[in-house]
Amino acid sequence: MKKFKKPPALIYYPAYFIMRLYYRIAFGVTVDRSGIKDMKGASIVLCPHLSNSDHFLTAFGLFPHRPTFVMSEHFAGFPILRPVMKMMRVITKKMFCADVGTIMNIRRALKCGNTIVLFPEGRLTWYGHSLAVTAGTAELVKSCGVDVYSVTSNGAYLTFPKWRKKNRRGKINITTAKLFAAEEIKNLSIEQISARIDAAILHDDELAMAGTKYRCKDMTEGLDGIIYKCPECMSEFKMTAKNGHITCSECGADAVLDNKYVMHGTRFNRINEWMDWQKQCLDPENDVLESEAVFGTKNEKGNIDHNAGKVFVKLDKTGFYIKGEIFGEEIEAFYPADKLGGFPITVGSAFDVYYKNKLVYIHPLPDMRAAVKWVTLLDRIHENGNKND
Repeated sequence: MKKFKKPPALIYYPAYFIMRLYYRIAFGVTVDRSGIKDMKGASIVLCPHLSNSDHFLTAFGLFPHRPTFVMSEHFAGFPILRPVMKMMRVITKKMFCADVGTIMNIRRALKCGNTIVLFPEGRLTWYGHSLAVTAGTAELVKSCGVDVYSVTSNGAYLTFPKWRKKNRRGKINITTAKLFAAEEIKNLSIEQISARIDAAILHDDELAMAGTKYRCKDMTEGLDGIIYKCPECMSEFKMTAKNGHITCSECGADAVLDNKYVMHGTRFNRINEWMDWQKQCLDPENDVLESEAVFGTKNEKGNIDHNAGKVFVKLDKTGFYIKGEIFGEEIEAFYPADKLGGFPITVGSAFDVYYKNKLVYIHPLPDMRAAVKWVTLLDRIHENGNKND
């Protein structure tokens, strides 16, 4: 068997010291490695996915180990990232799809003694609360039979919220823990493993870092990419976020977000509370979303083209329907709701799905901020289905 190499030490360690110094000065990063003090040889690390900087932050937590990251193939669509991913021996993954190739590469890397890092939610949270762990994670842990650890970057979402236009300065506390010893896994059921993983991934960044100040010239800019419903007049996509305020243009309701991420002037104390309310306003049994949309996917050069065609899309409790044209080719597909793991989101722009094994981006029209409503409705449909099982 050909050896699955770790990231090259001559590049990895200098890069680590440079980035670690930068993140410590710029974002107040501290690290507690006590949970991985016995780490050696093949292992799996499971992490809640809180920010786009999680790969750097997790690497800080695991130092001096040189981990092998499992990342969405989405990143390979950016020409500047492809050579970096290849150099760092990244394993790419199709999100929410059966991906035998990824599993084989993980097993191969473990046999070579590598440390594998997984973000088992399968997508990055857009509002600071962890998402459901994807199906099959516990089965993978059981079948691999190696030590399992976790790394949590508390404050990563608050520093780098997915909806942001600018980063914040504040505090990130990286913690580590051992979840399973290899020998212990043999005697645990899938249900027991799954429950422990769920508990390790469950995270609310607003609560974890409550009272910590985060500094930014505009704390709310971009927030209207996820907060779309006014709690006063119930209008949608009339919210504007700017200069620390989020305001409804329909009724004039105005809320302020302070530098401790506390809301004022509204019924909600936290962004997560507003988001949870929006979710509960959706009816998974009866709500139907349908829209024209712009279609994005990789072109023949392997680069993402976000204007590859026009489609019609529809989502209800039965599933997701798409029909239209991509690069001049007629397409039509239906995805049963129980086969869709979830929609990853580019806040304010698009949600993702796979078509013929290819990652595609759906930009809903006329307001692309509506992407968050599509993502949230699918999550509600899943929750409702699980409740009724």
